[in-house]
Amino acid sequence: MKFHWPSFLLGCGAGAAGVLFAKQLRPIVIELATAAYQVSDSIAARVAVWWEDVDDVVAEAKARARPARPLKAVRTRR
Repeated sequence: MKFHWPSFLLGCGAGAAGVLFAKQLRPIVIELATAAYQVSDSIAARVAVWWEDVDDVVAEAKARARPARPLKAVRTRR
């Protein structure tokens, strides 16, 4: 495979730029990660509430489908 100088120099430039701008980019990356975690937590909370509502509907449907039967009297031996 042939060595491609422009690609090599472009990679070196990108690495050097990363080192030079790392301190300036860190606060931005932290803010983005914080926002991502907040969105993730918000979605998880909404899904939990939604799932609880679904469970309530299923339980109500099951209760209507299976009406309660009276309990049989338990006989005790003497």
